[in-house]
Amino acid sequence: MRIRITALTSALVALTLPLAGCMSNPPEAAPAQPDTLWQQAREVTRGDPWLVGVGDSFISGEGGRWASNGTSNAQIPENGGWMLGTSDQAYGDAANGTETIPYCHRSATATSFVGDGWNVKNLACSGAMTTSFVKSYGRAKPGIDFASTQTPGGLKFVGQAQLLQDFAKDHDVKAVALSIGGNDLGFADIIATCLTDWIVDTKCSNSDFIAARINPAAKKIITNRVFAAIENVNQAMTKAGYKPDQWRLMVQLPPSPVPPAELASYPDVGFSRQILGGCGMLDADLNFANDTLLPFLDSTVVSAAAKAEKNKSNAPITTVDMKDALVGHRLCEKGTTRPDAGTGIPPNGFAQNTEWVRFISVLAAEGYAESSEAQEAVHPTYFGQRTLSSCMRAALALPPATEGVFCTRDEVLSFNEDSQPKVTVTAAKLPY
Repeated sequence: MRIRITALTSALVALTLPLAGCMSNPPEAAPAQPDTLWQQAREVTRGDPWLVGVGDSFISGEGGRWASNGTSNAQIPENGGWMLGTSDQAYGDAANGTETIPYCHRSATATSFVGDGWNVKNLACSGAMTTSFVKSYGRAKPGIDFASTQTPGGLKFVGQAQLLQDFAKDHDVKAVALSIGGNDLGFADIIATCLTDWIVDTKCSNSDFIAARINPAAKKIITNRVFAAIENVNQAMTKAGYKPDQWRLMVQLPPSPVPPAELASYPDVGFSRQILGGCGMLDADLNFANDTLLPFLDSTVVSAAAKAEKNKSNAPITTVDMKDALVGHRLCEKGTTRPDAGTGIPPNGFAQNTEWVRFISVLAAEGYAESSEAQEAVHPTYFGQRTLSSCMRAALALPPATEGVFCTRDEVLSFNEDSQPKVTVTAAKLPY
């Protein structure tokens, strides 16, 4: 344990010393080819139906400005990879190329951008919970509600249910895609706790912090919150003039971002797993994340959806299980590499052996806590998000009466005409 702490501390000091006195915002990005994905996403095809994405970071497109991990194009030392563009280019959902709500990080690569004859509106927000709130640094986080809130800086914002209602009144919305519940569980705090405990060689899965969040009482509370969010989505559509048989709700379950211990690239010895890999978690905690944490969240959301399905005035619900969608390309997974990277929209071939999940940076979290990099950690990057959108696209092709769907990526990596990795979806009762 002493070796791990000493080595890790020395390495972090070596990286941080040159940055002493720097502001928390990173330096300017390396020159990049223009990312035109948002310009393309704003193009509307008359007569095509609308799909609206609501929820948290796993559907907003957090992390979508990167296509790999590495050191190329680093804005913060060692925090690089293939970069599609600047934060504004990647997350600038407003017509003027900036963010409608700063740090909601809505990218045009997100799950809801399925192609295949769908117009898309992305209303989701990274960091969102079931109810609206103002996060640290005065950041607005609209929840799945109708609340009207104001930040200390004077930014007024309303909940995503209200945004959905307002949008649906004037657009032919045939489907709403929802991802919610992870931040109510405290997913980001759990990952941070596991990293902190890794430093002192302690299993986070045994901690009181985790025990307070993964238990039957907590599950009941979060189930009720997610249920209320689903009810609010239905209420928004009803208020916008829709009947239950005129649209459908797609509930997204999150992908596994890290591999089990047996598939981790870096051994759990010394400090290489974090310094070199950006995935500082003990073997036991990598397994805990896959075997306990993710199933706990999934079962909570599935329970909420099942409860909502009993309300006959609600639209049909299809729950899309994306747990295995990124297998083979998760953070620090064996078989992945970190090649020199370029800028702009990457060629499909670049996806072959790269990670599709953004690494964890202690330097970004501690030295640049207000930066985009700190927020992007452990989220699907460009190819990961295109895979999730492929899952959603395939699920939408199934009848609205389909209650549950498993999505897995095809064993041989290939792409469709919308640069989405091909996947297979199987309709089945989800085992949660």
